[in-house]
Amino acid sequence: MAVNVTKQHLDEIRQHGERTFPEECGGLLLGVLEGETRVIKETLPLENIRKDSRHNRVEISPLDYAKAEREAGKKGLGVWGYYHSHPNHPAIPSGFDLDHAPFIEWSYLIVSVRDGAAQEVRAWTVREDRSQFDEESLLIHEATPSSTKN
Repeated sequence: MAVNVTKQHLDEIRQHGERTFPEECGGLLLGVLEGETRVIKETLPLENIRKDSRHNRVEISPLDYAKAEREAGKKGLGVWGYYHSHPNHPAIPSGFDLDHAPFIEWSYLIVSVRDGAAQEVRAWTVREDRSQFDEESLLIHEATPSSTKN
């Protein structure tokens, strides 16, 4: 499995992480499945509704998720992943991330934000038995193949 994103998508994710630093941010990855590759067409930043531990936890409103899923469907897209930031920590999933990863079919992108500056972005998938994350290929292109951002 692989996830295909544009440089612009990664820039949007990095900028979201920098804007919310020192708190975590999160958002959805909207796109299509082409064979074994999730092709991301849009990133959708969402509000962190968590009341406590915002420096190392992010929570997305179920209503925001449902709305995003409906809007994606209207565009012929699906929700194929989730991204979030790790302030002053590496772009490696935590045990909390594993416990709260909703779907094994998704890609999970993590951006490390060190002292307010976004660093690396890495992509992960959850094993079918939900025992751990495995890193997946992150394919980066200048523009979304055969499409542009809506």
